[in-house]
Amino acid sequence: MSDELERPSVEETQEKKAPTELEAARRENDELLTKLKYVQAEYENFRKQVARETEALLKFANEALVARLLPVLDDLDAALANLEGDSAKGVRMVHENLRKVLGDAGLEEIPAKGLAFDPYVHDCLQQVPDAGLPEGIVKEVVRKGYRLQDRVLRPAQVIVVKNGGESNG
Repeated sequence: MSDELERPSVEETQEKKAPTELEAARRENDELLTKLKYVQAEYENFRKQVARETEALLKFANEALVARLLPVLDDLDAALANLEGDSAKGVRMVHENLRKVLGDAGLEEIPAKGLAFDPYVHDCLQQVPDAGLPEGIVKEVVRKGYRLQDRVLRPAQVIVVKNGGESNG
């Protein structure tokens, strides 16, 4: 029992603390709180970055496969242009099915013919004069271009109208 009498109570201990110790503890507390908030913000930024990267990875996971199938689409387009009758019907069905599957994966054909040349989605192979069309308009598509989701997978190869000058190839 003598230990209990000698030991100061919690209230007495708090009263004996110097104001400087209390201020130092408050400063340390504020510093730790600031560090905690910083770490929480860093963690939240990291979490958002990982979510964005994961979303992009999933969005473009099929990009390599889809890119490898573009020549198959080109071949089917060429076959359809040269076939007639029942043969064309069968090729057309395969072509439509492949386009649907690739479309479901996010593949879109880049519009070109009759539109203004856009260097972000068109690759100009040649410039030709044409008095019937304004300058800078895509006159002909040599090879179709495609985008996957919002990313250009292959630009359209086009021939563009250039009036008022010599044709350029």
